[in-house]
Amino acid sequence: MRTARRPLSPAWWVSLGGLGRAMAGAATSPISGQFRGRHINKLDAKKRVAIPAPFRAVLRGQPLVLRRSRRHPCIEAWPASLFEYDIPPISPHDTWDEEADDRIYLNISDVVDATPDAEGRVVMDETLLRHAGIRDMVAFLGKNQIFEMWEPEAAERMIEQAAAREMARAAARRAAAS
Repeated sequence: MRTARRPLSPAWWVSLGGLGRAMAGAATSPISGQFRGRHINKLDAKKRVAIPAPFRAVLRGQPLVLRRSRRHPCIEAWPASLFEYDIPPISPHDTWDEEADDRIYLNISDVVDATPDAEGRVVMDETLLRHAGIRDMVAFLGKNQIFEMWEPEAAERMIEQAAAREMARAAARRAAAS
């Protein structure tokens, strides 16, 4: 006979969705500073790319957790301390259903640990590069406490589309207010 499974807390589900404890009400973050701006660097023959200097300053030497974005054709780069902070430990009770397993596989199994070398370069995983369509240049887009790695033309299109969507939302708000 199967025992009743305890429900997972909303904070746990939010964190596995990538929104983390900040959305669940935690007051502080394990990193200080923000990843801001756009930078483009070359991928070398050994599949290494240099993390932009402003991003390295925020990282302060800590490793990264790289994963495929669930929303876009890009690679998410999480400071390891933030990733560990956002993905809490599981218990045997957390693996009773397919949805929980799927989230664990996506957020724990389908990631790559990357430690920048002395020059700030990381070796990129071929599967992640294929997912993002990256061949020889990498666009780094700051996204507050994480950053994304894109194929440069796709990054530019994303920024243009985001600007267009935001302008449409602003116009809709103005229309609704009048």
